[in-house]
Amino acid sequence: MKVGAIINTSSGGCDSESEAEMLDILKGAGVTNCKSWCGESDQIERAFAEAAMHKSKMLVVLGGDGTIRTAAEACTGTDTYLLPLPGGTLNVLPRALYGDSSWQEALKETLANPLTKELSGGRVGDKLFFVAAVVGAPSLWMEAREAIREGDILNAVGKAGVAFEAMFDTTIQYFISTEVSGEAEVVAVICPLVSEQMSESEQALEAAAIDVENATELLGLATAAAFGKWRDDESVTLTKTHQVTVQSKKDIPLFLDGERVKVGTEAEISFVPNAVNVIVPENPIR
Repeated sequence: MKVGAIINTSSGGCDSESEAEMLDILKGAGVTNCKSWCGESDQIERAFAEAAMHKSKMLVVLGGDGTIRTAAEACTGTDTYLLPLPGGTLNVLPRALYGDSSWQEALKETLANPLTKELSGGRVGDKLFFVAAVVGAPSLWMEAREAIREGDILNAVGKAGVAFEAMFDTTIQYFISTEVSGEAEVVAVICPLVSEQMSESEQALEAAAIDVENATELLGLATAAAFGKWRDDESVTLTKTHQVTVQSKKDIPLFLDGERVKVGTEAEISFVPNAVNVIVPENPIR
């Protein structure tokens, strides 16, 4: 079986030595036919292009949320199985699949008892997501956190200030159905993989409109939304749907599986069934 491995050393959770460590783990599990690509962000696009030519049956990817989401998009509609490992800050999809395990633990555990799983997801334009889409100004705090990870404190302070100023200045209009529409500070759309109300096989998304007056509570709910987790809170209204339309007078802050994407002042979020195949451990230790 052909195996490909892509490592983004710019993600913060791995470095150039991670390649040898990963190859050792793969070899220890009996995987010898492996082609690897290791480099910084400016080399990753080429790595994905070469990996596509390689036609791997399994693609192991170690990187941040942007790299992982790119990998999932690349595997969509193919017979390649994705094994996405946590190498960034939020690690939205890897955490949904492997819990809080380190990338080494997640890889070893999965290779020891592999199980394939088909994930449904969502689409915004030509971008896909598999855990959650978070719409609204509070999601800008994710960028501040990313700047802190990179050690750019001044940039982090600036982004935090922008996020706080925009907190209640960017209202999102949402339309889910003729019965469910309105305005909210945050609109989040989560996939079956992480929904606490839906089974993983359910063919729908779960939309949540969050409308609160307290900034601390709003940030807490927005952060939980990034991972598809909810508290029993009157401020959160949940609706199962196949499509959500959001719009605002200003450019909408939108994060897909922890990565910010640009959509302008309006976006349509739709359900995508059977989007990508992943490999997980049969009996994960959480």
